[in-house]
Amino acid sequence: MIKAGLLALVLAGPAVAEGLAGQALCAAVWAKVGEGLSGFGRVSAASVGQDGDWCVAEAPVLDLEGQYPPDWHMDKLRFRGSALGGIVDGLTLPEGLEVAVEGLRLVIETGNPQMDWLFAAQSHPNRIDAAAALSWESAERVLRLEGLSIDFPGENLVDLSARVIGVDLSSDGAMPMAAASFALTEADVRITTHGLFEWYLLMMLGPLVLPQEGDMDVAADAIRADLLALVGELPDTSFEADSKAAIVALIGELPNPSGELTVALRSEAGIGPTRLGGYAVTGVPATVAEAAPLMGGVTVDIGWTHGDAP
Repeated sequence: MIKAGLLALVLAGPAVAEGLAGQALCAAVWAKVGEGLSGFGRVSAASVGQDGDWCVAEAPVLDLEGQYPPDWHMDKLRFRGSALGGIVDGLTLPEGLEVAVEGLRLVIETGNPQMDWLFAAQSHPNRIDAAAALSWESAERVLRLEGLSIDFPGENLVDLSARVIGVDLSSDGAMPMAAASFALTEADVRITTHGLFEWYLLMMLGPLVLPQEGDMDVAADAIRADLLALVGELPDTSFEADSKAAIVALIGELPNPSGELTVALRSEAGIGPTRLGGYAVTGVPATVAEAAPLMGGVTVDIGWTHGDAP
């Protein structure tokens, strides 16, 4: 993999809930995590302890309901920060939260002991690591994703940073209001793919866009032609010629893109529920032209650099 990492959500600050600290706080937060995810499946861990200022869950598992959804197995889960107190008591401002995951594996369970054993064994070389950082500025109500890095098997990596305004996390009552008023003003994405698209997106998208029968190469050519037509309709005020050329080059490599994609989005007013609200009445835009108002004041710089897998 390109680099080892952790799945992290960082909001700097001490991890102290009123009346709880240390091992007791770790256990209380882990119990809350289990409660919060109970609608999706069962959460378990070999142990939950403390390592310095980190809470550490060893060999945690999210066992999703149903037979075929993949269960989430991790080698280790770490978490710390002032938001832990808020998770437990609902009072502490979430100025700090860091969560680190090492060795995430997605394991399919079929109910067949033989196949379940084989799927579990097959998942071990495919561990996913990641790293991220979040900060929340309570006075400005700005939430920043300082950096999220997801390191997939092979030379495959996703890096993301973002800035969101109008986010009030000061209380449970304020959060629903924030969900209706937030807006994304900045986002930067860098994706290195040498099989990432094929492994994680192709099999999901293919059945949605390809016909059931006929010449698949011809169908794929038609899909690429449709995508190229859409690129030509993108507003010049938001997408400069170099960005459109990069998209065209990327489309030309589908379904096996190999290289690095970069995306930088900027919008002073931001993109959020307020801007999108009109479509709740008029319906989802059917064409790029109908969606043009959404891109008002938005610039998107895109780059694509082909690179063969090392």
